[in-house]
Amino acid sequence: MTCATDPILVADGDGIRSVVLNRAGKANALSADMLDSLRQAVESAPRDGAALVVLRSASPTLFCAGGDIDEFAQGPVALARQGAGLCRLMEALARCPLPVLAEARGKAAGAGVILLAMTDLVVAADDLALSCPEIAFNMYPVMVQVALETKIGAARARQLCLSGQALDAAAARDLGLVTDIVAAGDFASLAGARVAYYAARREALAIARRARLRMEPPEAMARRIEALEPLMHENFNRPGVQDTVRDYLAGLRLKRAG
Repeated sequence: MTCATDPILVADGDGIRSVVLNRAGKANALSADMLDSLRQAVESAPRDGAALVVLRSASPTLFCAGGDIDEFAQGPVALARQGAGLCRLMEALARCPLPVLAEARGKAAGAGVILLAMTDLVVAADDLALSCPEIAFNMYPVMVQVALETKIGAARARQLCLSGQALDAAAARDLGLVTDIVAAGDFASLAGARVAYYAARREALAIARRARLRMEPPEAMARRIEALEPLMHENFNRPGVQDTVRDYLAGLRLKRAG
């Protein structure tokens, strides 16, 4: 279905659609094309006969560092496309009739937190670190807040977005953002076993998903995204933000060169 070098890998087997972030060289930073591919993989899963969707990372050390800031720093067109792609992916995850699971270890920031927050189950390594770092760039992550509020209260979601506070796996589990924690040292095997456990109970997960869709109608999520999308673009389009992002990228390049 996909090529091994694609930044998003999609594979189907035994009723499970596996969707893998495969851009480790860029910390799985989500480009507009990757966001579109993720959305398409989620939307087409029911039509292709899948019963579950599982999000994974091909990297052994991280889940997703967030949006591709190199891309959105290129100018307003790239920025608008990436922002729109994120919103459409969030809507697809909210509307998906199938249970969505995730395996995650290492860093998950910004849009990476959105992906985990909008799943039904997260099997995490004990080295998982969730963060909302946008405030450091003088931005407020309105879409991260929307996603977090699907699992935690509004006040706590705002606190995380405003403070930039990092959560370890145990704190994320206590909040309800993580379902299971397994040892990072044998993550692939242990996480795979937990996902297999849940996959064997896919009928129960399907009922849980249908209950969630009835109690949290996706139309309400779509309206919230539509209402906040202009604020997201305003956030990124302010001149000072662009300068801060460019300075950050320049610092990263100097650090790598050194």
